[in-house]
Amino acid sequence: MTDPNDGPAQVRPFADVLRDIQHGEVADEAAILMQQLVAAVHQHGKKGSLRLDIEVQPMKGNSTALMVSAQASIRPPKGEPTAAVFFWDADNNLVRDDPNQLALPGVLREVKQAINHDNIREL
Repeated sequence: MTDPNDGPAQVRPFADVLRDIQHGEVADEAAILMQQLVAAVHQHGKKGSLRLDIEVQPMKGNSTALMVSAQASIRPPKGEPTAAVFFWDADNNLVRDDPNQLALPGVLREVKQAINHDNIREL
């Protein structure tokens, strides 16, 4: 332990420790996940988060060593669910047309409206 009267303790940069865990694999994975998170936030216009869990525990059988493990994960934003209107028929199947509504007889056709060019003015 450091004596508090010795002045401020030297602190090793956190990034250095992270790079030493599994030869930097977790740091590399976190960088890739950050890129994926940024893309998802950009796509959905909502917030997301990156989480870095680090666990430190005593090493069994060695009182002077610690086991340090890390895992990175993201919680990207979710898009809005897509939906469509359905009805159910007598057999409880989902169908797009309302089975209780009468069908229009004949074939529907598009009616084009004639344009009166005399009533159109230049903008």
